[in-house]
Amino acid sequence: MSVRGKNIPQDTDHKDCFACGSGNGNGLGLQFHSGADGCVYGHFLVTPKFQGYSGVLHGGITATLLDSAMIHCLLTQNIPALTGKLSIRYHFPIRTGDIVKLEARILDQYHTMFIIEGKASVDGKLVASAEAKYVKPGRFGFFGTV
Repeated sequence: MSVRGKNIPQDTDHKDCFACGSGNGNGLGLQFHSGADGCVYGHFLVTPKFQGYSGVLHGGITATLLDSAMIHCLLTQNIPALTGKLSIRYHFPIRTGDIVKLEARILDQYHTMFIIEGKASVDGKLVASAEAKYVKPGRFGFFGTV
């Protein structure tokens, strides 16, 4: 699957990230691209390694896919942030062998908080959606803001 747009550089601060880190051989290996429309796009091939029930992607992995896509909306603008609140709706099961298309966009910003929307689809069908609040690090760094 090819996605048009600019590749998002991987930040050395999270090179070992389970979701997108190039230095984590046990991770998901996600890569994202920014589109001209301001959205972030990526995809993920579901393998049995990440299933919960037999043949079905684990819901926690679905949450990770969406969270990672959404945070990359901020990384395209060199904004580090942490997930403050994540709300997910699972519309349909995602099966092993599926290619999940991920997309995310920034909906709003209030000072150091960002509201972002994420969507996961398979063959054009929405299978999961999310909305999250992300917070930029404060004067105490990442761990002083949550």
